[in-house]
Amino acid sequence: MIIALISVALVVASSVITRQLIVNSHRFSKMDIPNERSSHITPTPRGGGIAFVATSLIGFLLLLLNNALNKTEIFALCCAGAIVAIAGHLDDRQKISGATVRLVLHTISAVILIVGVGIPSELALLGHTVNAGIIGSILGVVYLVWLLNLFNFMDGTDGIAASEAIFVALAGAFLNYHVLADANHSAVAIVLAASTFGFILYNWSPAKIFMGDVGSGYLGIVIGGLSLIAANQDPELLWVWIILLAVFVSDATVTLLRRLLRKQKPHVAHRSHAYQHLAIKLNSHAKVALLVLAVNIVWLLPIAILVADKQLAGTTGVIIAYVPLLIAALAFGAGKDSVTN
Repeated sequence: MIIALISVALVVASSVITRQLIVNSHRFSKMDIPNERSSHITPTPRGGGIAFVATSLIGFLLLLLNNALNKTEIFALCCAGAIVAIAGHLDDRQKISGATVRLVLHTISAVILIVGVGIPSELALLGHTVNAGIIGSILGVVYLVWLLNLFNFMDGTDGIAASEAIFVALAGAFLNYHVLADANHSAVAIVLAASTFGFILYNWSPAKIFMGDVGSGYLGIVIGGLSLIAANQDPELLWVWIILLAVFVSDATVTLLRRLLRKQKPHVAHRSHAYQHLAIKLNSHAKVALLVLAVNIVWLLPIAILVADKQLAGTTGVIIAYVPLLIAALAFGAGKDSVTN
């Protein structure tokens, strides 16, 4: 009941703050002006992610009143999320420049999460038990940095990043409870979903506001942290969360690799993701976001459930989930320059 009340309050608070950000952004002309690489055609306020960043952080701290939660994990999650959000906000305001500065801040936040949350000491990998050790911690940092950046890369059409975050958080919360039978292990994910839902009311196509780097990076690092927190309770849950993220990971990874092979700078804005090609082809942001949601529910969620139920090995589930999506990303031209409208 407490989690439900907090969630309802956060939906309302996030929605109200988002609305005020729209008004203030117009007043102070903090606008995202369309260019040849943009997927939108009208100037739109940006930086709206502040709404769900602020409300979810407050929600996380409220959850600490419940002694069943690990305070070290929650504080590490809040600290890492705040660092990424601040870096994103400064980037949105053009107060910092250069990919190196952002990468350093992102890495610091990832290290904080790994130290505060940790990683499972052992993981089942293709039928073998592997000791994580220091290599596992390093890979954990890479995983978190990649995840927060891919949410930034994938935030290019109305509602897609917010709806993905809501799906992953709610599905992850459901499967955490399904496996662990303790609502406390789902509470943080539910809070994140509730805060993001208040924002998506204004971010759905046609978007009245964009989340900006302040929001996209924050969603990535927090979801990554949630996956590690879940894995500490049951290592197989790490694979469950990775499966739920498969659409974003597949598109962003194929796109990045193809651009690197062509010696294109990965941090330069572009319209070469598979979802961006689809948005141009379908002439609709909403259809693309709904298609991604459909793939998540119809394809990825059942596979994640099988892994959670121990009816399918985690790494086997990852392979089954990802291979068709990687092929689809290639087929839809991920990494190839799009033709402008």
